[in-house]
Amino acid sequence: MEKFSVMNMTRTLRSLAVAVGLVLSAASPVRPDPPDLESSAAKVPPSALPKAVPLPDRETWDILTLQGARVGHAHTVMRNVMEAGRKFVKIEVTSHLVIKRFGQTSKQNIRYTGTETPDGKLIEYTAEIQQGPIPMLTTGRVVEDKLEVVTTTLGKKTARSIPWSPDDGGFYAAEQTMLYRPMKPGERRFVRALEPTFNQVITHDMVAKDYEPVDLLGGKYNLLRIDSAMRLPGGVILETTIWTNQAGETMKTLLEAMDIETIRSTKELALDETDLLKVDLGTDAAVKIDEPLSRAHDTRRVRYTVRLEGSDPAEVFASGASQQVKSTGKETAELTVYALRPGRPDGNPDAADDPPTDDDRQPNNFVQSDHEKIVAMAKEAAGDETDPWQVALKLERYVNETITEKNFSQAFATAAEVAEDPTGDCSEHAVLLIALARARGIPARAAVGLVYMQGRQAFGYHMWTEVYVQRRWIPLDATLAQGGIGAAHLKLAHSNLKGASAYTSFLPVMRVIGRLKVEIDEVE
Repeated sequence: MEKFSVMNMTRTLRSLAVAVGLVLSAASPVRPDPPDLESSAAKVPPSALPKAVPLPDRETWDILTLQGARVGHAHTVMRNVMEAGRKFVKIEVTSHLVIKRFGQTSKQNIRYTGTETPDGKLIEYTAEIQQGPIPMLTTGRVVEDKLEVVTTTLGKKTARSIPWSPDDGGFYAAEQTMLYRPMKPGERRFVRALEPTFNQVITHDMVAKDYEPVDLLGGKYNLLRIDSAMRLPGGVILETTIWTNQAGETMKTLLEAMDIETIRSTKELALDETDLLKVDLGTDAAVKIDEPLSRAHDTRRVRYTVRLEGSDPAEVFASGASQQVKSTGKETAELTVYALRPGRPDGNPDAADDPPTDDDRQPNNFVQSDHEKIVAMAKEAAGDETDPWQVALKLERYVNETITEKNFSQAFATAAEVAEDPTGDCSEHAVLLIALARARGIPARAAVGLVYMQGRQAFGYHMWTEVYVQRRWIPLDATLAQGGIGAAHLKLAHSNLKGASAYTSFLPVMRVIGRLKVEIDEVE
């Protein structure tokens, strides 16, 4: 059914692209070079430069691909400047993504800027992410042993401090270390670098293998293969292959989790959008099943077998009141999903106590539950009703009826943005419902996972809502608005959508997409 909205995958792409640094260092392949890919930096071995001496100014372009199809481009500019008599390095990284989902187009623009000292010490940075009608802007500045971060969205500004070490680098640190001192076969290197999507410092564990022939746009070149593991929040490790030339310039990367590549290009080729939109994440990312799940959203209990290539699914799928996960093998697990309702005793009998936190109740940059319009909508939707479950049901129906244009082109908007412009997909339904529930004093959070798509005989990636009623988290889905959900929502993770957790909750999707199989064993 078209009303079901697969989770906005541009946000997943952004997290993946950022995690590999967008591979936006300067470029020129090992000789012989195509003339239009030459760079002056390649003529001066970076290893011969003292680390306190800045690299030459550089500008590069990359093509971004997903499953072999182009989805956008990335552009990097690094300049040496003088300000108030001091030398600085200015870095600007921008990317433009165009994604198709169920035939509709969604665009994403991302811009990072950084100011550093010539020896790579971060001074300040900005991250501007156009994911809804209004960009989310984050600014950060190093103050002694802290990185002071301020995030601004429509109607909300929040500040936080991150511990900062002299060994920590900016968002371009992994690329810079290879430019200053190119890696050699057999070498291992650890780099701590800012990850601006999560506003956290992550570790790049890089191991150089050997030189091997690699296909680039200008032909085949002999490049050094580097296997890199990035340790992200929540214990997620993303493994990436990087290929550099002898000057330490990154020419190509591959993230196998979603078959994402960045390939060094010229400006003309990078900006050419002729071949975009040849992959559809709505249909191509869906997990197809052998037998249909009849009346999926009316089910009370369904037992599934889930298989995850290369990993134990019990380590990825969440356990809680509405879902029980048991490992049955190295790559298989039994997943039992329950349709919870207040006053009914069913559910996972082994579920651990999971009380709400203050962050499940309070407003934040994505969930502006104190916004004047959201407070008014929450009052309008449920009136004088005082029973929390009845309030939640009224809010679920209200969101479904308020978001009049249900489409797949909207990016991940905040609750205040949805209140002002009621359009979007599952993420807009979920975030608005969370905000309305919190505005009425009901703890609420987002759930991320898969939903059965009636008529497609497949599970698609999805976001829905959980509210805390009668000492349990009970799922609701405003895209359905049927007074709670059945047993056809397979949960990977949940999030209060505060700060970095708004993005880390999507990391489990990266671990399963393209590697997951689902079988239906028993249905009630």
